[in-house]
Amino acid sequence: MIHYEDLTEGDSVDLGPISPTAEEVVDFARRYDPQPFHLSDEGAKNTYFGTLAASGWHTAALTMKLMMTGRDEPLASLGSPGFENLRWHKPVYPNDALTARVTVVGKRLSKSRPEMGLVQFAVETRNQHDAVVMSFVSTSMMARREPG
Repeated sequence: MIHYEDLTEGDSVDLGPISPTAEEVVDFARRYDPQPFHLSDEGAKNTYFGTLAASGWHTAALTMKLMMTGRDEPLASLGSPGFENLRWHKPVYPNDALTARVTVVGKRLSKSRPEMGLVQFAVETRNQHDAVVMSFVSTSMMARREPG
């Protein structure tokens, strides 16, 4: 597993690709974000999207999957207290090939929990045209290999 000590500020990794199918886009939208442009081409026809587009929350979930399963070794994650600056820059469409670039932008030891450190990751999700479709900064609680 990748622990707190294994990560250095400036480290970067590219993960993916992962591609949502039209069926997955619609299934996710039916359950979690039932806006017309996420449910059908017809519902999207006269909108900014023009055709079926994935929910931003679906894009975030796909990115999270890449972050947790896209490495040779999993992260020793203990969860997250949150994220900042979530932005959806461009639509994601069915069969787009998404990749995530995850960069360590900060880290510090926990003051109250010696078994963990906090790591800040800048995340950019890109499509097959190398356009950024989503970005955010995530703070992860990471297990330490040798606590305090």
